[in-house]
Amino acid sequence: MTRTGVLFALTDDLDLVQRAEELGYESVWAAEGQGKTAFGKLERWATVTEDVGLATGIVNVFSRTPAALAQATATLDAHSDGRAILGLGVAHPGVVEGFHGAAFDRPLRRLHEYVELVRRYLRGDASSFEGEFFTPARTSFWEAFEPVRADVPIYNAALGPGNVRLTGQVADGWLPNLFPMDGFETALGWLETGAERAGRSVDDVDVAMYVLTVPDEDPDAARRRAAEHIAYYIRDIPGYYDRPAEEAGFADEVAAVKDADSTPEGAASISDAFVDTLAVAGTPDACRARIDELREAGVDLPIVRAPTGASPELERRVLETFGPER
Repeated sequence: MTRTGVLFALTDDLDLVQRAEELGYESVWAAEGQGKTAFGKLERWATVTEDVGLATGIVNVFSRTPAALAQATATLDAHSDGRAILGLGVAHPGVVEGFHGAAFDRPLRRLHEYVELVRRYLRGDASSFEGEFFTPARTSFWEAFEPVRADVPIYNAALGPGNVRLTGQVADGWLPNLFPMDGFETALGWLETGAERAGRSVDDVDVAMYVLTVPDEDPDAARRRAAEHIAYYIRDIPGYYDRPAEEAGFADEVAAVKDADSTPEGAASISDAFVDTLAVAGTPDACRARIDELREAGVDLPIVRAPTGASPELERRVLETFGPER
C-alpha cells in the first residue's frame, strides 16, 4: 500500500478522521497556529480511531517549554497506544510574536536544543541539561508516568537551507509546506548534508511533504482555487513562503502577489507553472498521477491537504480522491 497522510488544517471533524482511517491513510495531521491546539484535537481523534498515526502539524518551539511539549506528546502516545507523531517547527513571527508575544529569536539554535531536550524527556534521562535557552535540573518524568515510547518520531517543518540541513542532522523526518518542486532536488542535497553531519544516511530521514491539492473536474477552477491559497500564504506570511518560490524562479510573480491590493487580485498574477510547482490541481485522475510523480521525485509520504477555507465538500473530495484504499 502506498503511504499517504492527510492534513486537517482547521477542520476538527470526527467523521472525516474516521473516514481517513477507513481509506487507509497512514497518518492524520492536526495544525495549530492560532486556532485549536493540535494536541487537543488529536486526543479527541484518538478516541474514534484505532490504527492511524496522530501527528501534530505543526506545533512551534516558542509557545511551550520542551518539558511541556514532551508531556503532551507522551500523553497522546499513551492515550493512542503508541500512535503519536511530533511535527515541530519554528513557525514565523506572525504566530510567535504577533500571537504568543514571544521574541522570534535564534530559531534554528532553539529548535536544535528543543529536539535534544524533548528526546531526553521521552527516554527518561534523569541527568541535568545546561542549554542556551533551557537548563532543567532533570529531564525525566515522574515515576507515576512512564512514556509508552522513548522514540516518538520527530519531523521538522523546514524551508530554508540551514533549517533543512538541521532537519537532516537531528530529525526523523522533513515536513516542507508549499515547497517548489522546481527546487526540490537542491533541497534534498541540503538534507543529505545535514544527515552526513550526524553520521547517518539521508535515507533515514522521511520526506513527508504537505501537498496542496484541489481535485476538480474543471481544471481551470482547480488552478484558481490553488492560486488563491498560494497568494494568501505569500501575502500573509511575508519572508517565509515567498523566498523558496523566488529562488525557484518565480520572483516576478511573488512580487506581483505582494503588490496586489487583495488576495484574489494576487492570485490572478499566479501562472499555471507557479501553481504546478507548489500544488496538485486538476481532474482527480490528473491529481493522482501528479502525486505518483512526487513520489518518484523523492517524496516518501505525501500529506494531502485542501486549500484554506475549503468547503466541507471539497475537504471530503480531497480525502476520497487520494485514499490508498479508495
